[in-house]
Amino acid sequence: MGPMRKVLADIHDAFQGDTSGSVASYIPELATADPDLFGLAVTTMDGLHYQVGDSQVPFTIQSVSKPFVYALALRDRGTDDVLARVGVEPTGDAFNAITLEPGSGRPLNPMVNAGAILTSSLVLGSDTEERFARILDGLSSFAGRRLTVNERVFTSERGTGDRNRAIGFLMRGAGALRGSVDEICDVYFRQCSVEVTAADLAMMAGTLAHGGVNPRTGERVLDEEHVNHVLTVMVTCGMYDRAGTWLFRVGLPAKSGVAGGVCAVLPGQLGIGVFSPPLDEVGNSVRGVRACEMLASRFALHLLAPQGEPPHPVRGTHRGDALSSKRLRGARERAALARSGSAIAIHELQGDLVFASAERVVRTVRANLDGVRWVVLDLRRVAAVREPAVELIRVMVDDLAAQGTTVLFADPRAISGVDRLMRGTANTMRLPDLETALEHAEEALLAAEDLATPPPTAYVDLGAQELLADLADLGEQAAHAVADACERRSYEVGDTIFDVGEPADALFFVTRGVVNALAPNSDGTRWFRLSAIPAGSAFGELALVEGGRRSTRTVVAQPATCEVLSVEAFATLLRDQPDVYNALVRSIARSLSSQLRQATLEIQSLEE
Repeated sequence: MGPMRKVLADIHDAFQGDTSGSVASYIPELATADPDLFGLAVTTMDGLHYQVGDSQVPFTIQSVSKPFVYALALRDRGTDDVLARVGVEPTGDAFNAITLEPGSGRPLNPMVNAGAILTSSLVLGSDTEERFARILDGLSSFAGRRLTVNERVFTSERGTGDRNRAIGFLMRGAGALRGSVDEICDVYFRQCSVEVTAADLAMMAGTLAHGGVNPRTGERVLDEEHVNHVLTVMVTCGMYDRAGTWLFRVGLPAKSGVAGGVCAVLPGQLGIGVFSPPLDEVGNSVRGVRACEMLASRFALHLLAPQGEPPHPVRGTHRGDALSSKRLRGARERAALARSGSAIAIHELQGDLVFASAERVVRTVRANLDGVRWVVLDLRRVAAVREPAVELIRVMVDDLAAQGTTVLFADPRAISGVDRLMRGTANTMRLPDLETALEHAEEALLAAEDLATPPPTAYVDLGAQELLADLADLGEQAAHAVADACERRSYEVGDTIFDVGEPADALFFVTRGVVNALAPNSDGTRWFRLSAIPAGSAFGELALVEGGRRSTRTVVAQPATCEVLSVEAFATLLRDQPDVYNALVRSIARSLSSQLRQATLEIQSLEE
């Protein structure tokens, strides 16, 4: 038994023998519930379930449906429309009180029956069946599985629901409720009769905790803006007229139901579901409340508890003269980047960007602006960009644009907040990864120094190859000797020139196009780019030094032409043209040494 499940088992054992409270009886079918049933479940943000006791026993959701149907109404109608029809103020009255806001006739909040009935009527649907189908689909999406209705409980609710109908007629008389009261109440009764388990409630709470995304299915059920609104009314109104006591002792947004269910949310961390039918005098599950109190106490889960200082959101800051892209460069380009690369500032960000973390990001970026013309924000380790962070970073981006500084977002996961950061700002760009962003900044820097990389369609003569520079001292005959020893090959986009494990049997000089060198990750499930090899560069040097097998896959990124020097042709040069052979070996050694030196600089930069 793992530590988390053991904690839940300890809590379950602590209250299993508690026989206080009474099973709800005002709905006859609920009175048949077994008072000994007690289940407890927790869902994490990656969809993992921890469960003990009767966590898989079905029961009807009852009032726990209210915040989730409120969420569906917000999704369908928008905040302003729903708020105009249903208030958000807590009330000390009973959940089934016949009380409306003076003047407007609005229900006081969506967690009491009046508000829940009206909220159900706001979910879109051309008729009763379509509206309830939409509600059931929504509740199922929150739970991550298809839910069903307990028809016996529905019949029992409908047969004893005159008080709720009276509330409905009162709201219709006040102008707040529109439509047939009987039909709207039938939707509400059926909504309350949907069957769930404690594990389902934990997943539903987990979906709210996860910003509206179901942790198991990955489906976005609700926008983050509406999640905030739902959690707010759960905090202030979710536990009937014990909401203040609950917030004081537990401190989590929560909702209870008269069938014995409780769901509670710790935003960004977990969802809790509890089931135990005996209720206290206000209609909350006795064991459910006590179990949540103990769980919150043992793990300090209170929403307002100090969380400690999070890790710094800037994992590392580098300059482009130390951290470069993997695109192979000629000597002049490398010299220019070594001389001017500090104009590129790279900031590796991490975690959730909220107000406090965004403020630290802004401070760090502004403290590292000396001589900077391109700011690269690496978002690969960022989980989300929250609205307060969007506003603050957007101001920074605008300020940098006014100074002529371009901001590049390396955003491999297409985080939703980034599009709002870029809206209306010319000096920004969203790129799929850090490598592409670095390459883009470098190309802009080189273009500013009149060293722009030739287009992929340009032809670079074999004599202009940097790897053959040492042959110039030997005269034109040496270059002709290498050219005569090579075989010309052409490739189309997507062609694999050689793959991992194949014999290392040739050196390739790229004279047109671009080739990518790829390597697999540790488990072989995906490939990442080691280098981009443009015209004028060579690859496969180690083949001529040590032979053996290829350690990379080379794939054509732009239509390419290569002059290929085989191992056999290289051996012929040793026999017939030893001076040419020796000059080429020296160039290969210098090239490998340069690559090793750059790799060492990058490692040192990343370790600082």
